[in-house]
Amino acid sequence: MVRMSALASGRRVSSPPSGTDGKHVRLAGTAIILLRSVIVAACIVFGLHRLAIRPGVITTVVPAAALSVAVWMVGGRLNLRIVNTVASAFDMGLISICVYLTGGLAGEAYALYFVALCIIGLQENAISSSLGSIVCALLYAAAAFPRSSQPTAPGWTLPYRSGVILFAGGGMGLASQALKDCAARLASARERLGRRAHWDQVLARITRKINSGIGLRATLELILDGGLEVLGGDIGLVALKDRRGRLVASACRNLPPGLLNRAFRKDEGLVSVAVANRQTVRVPDYASFAGAIPELVAEGLHAVAATPLMSGPDCIGALTFGNRRSDAPYTPEDCEFLEMLGKQLSVVVGNAHLLDEVQRRADYLSTLNEISMSLTSVLERDALFEKIYREVCRIIPVDAFFVAIYHAGSREIEMAFLMDQGVRSPSVRFSMESGPTAKVITSGQPILFNRQEDEMMDGERRLGHNVDEVTASVIIVPMRVGAHVVGAVSAQSYTMNAYGEEERDLLMTIASSSAIALENARLYQSARELSLTDDLTGLGNYRYFCDLLEKEIERALRHGTPLTLVMLDSDRLKYINDMYGHVIGDMHLIHIPD
Repeated sequence: MVRMSALASGRRVSSPPSGTDGKHVRLAGTAIILLRSVIVAACIVFGLHRLAIRPGVITTVVPAAALSVAVWMVGGRLNLRIVNTVASAFDMGLISICVYLTGGLAGEAYALYFVALCIIGLQENAISSSLGSIVCALLYAAAAFPRSSQPTAPGWTLPYRSGVILFAGGGMGLASQALKDCAARLASARERLGRRAHWDQVLARITRKINSGIGLRATLELILDGGLEVLGGDIGLVALKDRRGRLVASACRNLPPGLLNRAFRKDEGLVSVAVANRQTVRVPDYASFAGAIPELVAEGLHAVAATPLMSGPDCIGALTFGNRRSDAPYTPEDCEFLEMLGKQLSVVVGNAHLLDEVQRRADYLSTLNEISMSLTSVLERDALFEKIYREVCRIIPVDAFFVAIYHAGSREIEMAFLMDQGVRSPSVRFSMESGPTAKVITSGQPILFNRQEDEMMDGERRLGHNVDEVTASVIIVPMRVGAHVVGAVSAQSYTMNAYGEEERDLLMTIASSSAIALENARLYQSARELSLTDDLTGLGNYRYFCDLLEKEIERALRHGTPLTLVMLDSDRLKYINDMYGHVIGDMHLIHIPD
């Protein structure tokens, strides 16, 4: 996983304690109340004994419990740490007074210091417990220091008990800290298990709906909703590659409508970085990211994470989420879930692409079959050109189009059919010189050209009704009949990068069928001319005469004009044949029309 910049550790959003954590807090609070009640009640008992008063439940337990509960309730409403510190100081002071009143070294009240240290251990960390043990040892030494009025005790008793208090406090602090660390790890483990259980629920719900047969669009929105639910994000985006390899925003949540169906540049957006690196990436401050999308910066995004969508060895898109909270960067655990979502989405999108590809190829084959059959049924040349143009427009976006015929005898190219933005231009001829069309006819290889700014093709010439504007995308393919190139077909668009290899191959297939249809039309026209023309003179024969006479009679009747029929006859043709031979007779007939 690639990390764009340093991130703060920890979860993005602080959540309230779970049920188990709350139970531990309540148990610790109950133990503190009971221990503090023991201290207060014991001190009251020692004080009453000092005053020679018999202690009772009402005079000892009830005040002790009431005081402990009151301290706990006040700590819950105010700053708990300050209240606990004051309460612990009160406990130690009360115990020290009790030690002093019960005879110092001679009394047993010092044992209450251990109870106070237990309370500090439950409330604070190991350092606070050590400091508390030092304070307890000093207070005990001050309260139990031998005086002349007190009975004597061994000299080691005071240092011994003070040392025991010190070591006990430190040990209790370490034990308490170990228990707290263990409880924290358990709580963290429970939290992770809870999150993963939530992940499993969301992923299972997504899987069920996908298996129910929802479409790709609904699947993308479902994935985005699941990611926003788990990651607590504010925006979601799925960008998929189109057939030309461009990264296009295919679905989004809580983003400006203008971003949908937008094609991203290679250096634009975190999705482009994820696709380029083929790894999950994340940034804590999106505004400082070099490739930030202005619309997303305007949305106030801070943390953003993106993962690539892989289908086998190919990267087919990216999935990204972001939030507007500056204190909530995405963690490695969040990215792990993001990658799980990405893998699930990759399978769906990959299968959808395969299905679309199969369906599209089936449609293309069906369309090409229809085109081939329809072209072969047209025998007039101009009608054939119109048919080729219409069929190409069915499956390829076309702004300009031409059919060029190569005349090998004169080495000329005839632009027999030329369309520009729906307007047909007259056919033109030019010599076979340098130029893209001549190059295609000479080499027999197609040209796919996507213009970059003011780039020009070698020998390019502008034809059509709009010579001031140049097309940005050009395909020129040869028309072959056997091994011979008889012309070329070109589809052009004023849109940048409108064509790819698929459109080129498709036009190649159409050009092959067009070449055969054009040859059929040529043969038909030749056969038709032979059927209506006299072989010797090149004039129309009897069939042509009858057809023409019928048309002229209909026109004369329609317009009400007279019709004149002139007949010419050659005298003495038999004499010429007999005298000079049939060759001379044939020459005589050939020169009569002149």
